[in-house]
This record gives sequence, C-alpha cells and structure tokens, in this order.
Amino acid sequence: MRRLRDERGLVGRAAITLLILIVLGGLAAVDGTSVLLAKLQSSNVADAAANAAAGDYSNSHSLKEARYAADEAAKEQDVSAKIVGFKVSANGFVTVTVVKRASTLIVQRVGFLRHLGIVHDTSTAGP
Repeated sequence: MRRLRDERGLVGRAAITLLILIVLGGLAAVDGTSVLLAKLQSSNVADAAANAAAGDYSNSHSLKEARYAADEAAKEQDVSAKIVGFKVSANGFVTVTVVKRASTLIVQRVGFLRHLGIVHDTSTAGP
C-alpha cells in the first residue's frame, strides 16, 4: 500500500514529458515553415519561368527556345527547383509546372512523411 502512495519523481516525469512535447512542437513548426517557404519559392519560380517562356515564345514561336528560356529563368530564381511540366497552348499561353523539395529536419527523413516535403506549383503566362 505504501508503495502505491509514493509520489517521488512525479514532477520530474511531468517536466521531461513537457520538454519532449515542446521539442516535438518546435520541430513541427520548423518543418511546417520550411514547407511553406518552399511553396512560396516554387510559386515564384513557376511564375518567372512561365513569363520568360511566354515572352520568348511570342517572339520566336519556337518551343525549344521557350523551354530553354523557362529553364534559365527557373535556375536564376532557384537552383534546386526543377521544371517537370511545360506546355504551350495554341493561342500562345505557356504553362509551367515546378517541383521543389523543402529542406526539412524530420519530414525528408521519415518515409511516410516524405511526400509532404515535395511541393508542386503551376503557373500560366500569356503573350
């Protein structure tokens, strides 16, 4: 009976549990912010690439040159972003899809969370 009433160590356990929860919350906040910033950066890259490609296509009417202009604009904005989709419509509108991997602490290292750290963004620009 006396052993069940022993309250030694309860404060220590509670403090350690609280500390672990604070650290996990901090890691989640850092990773979430990293993913959000990657989304904003990929949006800027997609916009710049689409605008560059649309301007080039309206001048040259060459898909190859427009794609090259999009690639160069994307590299200028962010070296780690990659163009995975490029399409020019019949009326000269260019659609570019960009993929960027967020640099996270936890998400990129945990298999079932890894897809959360990869952001896609699509932008369309016209002549």
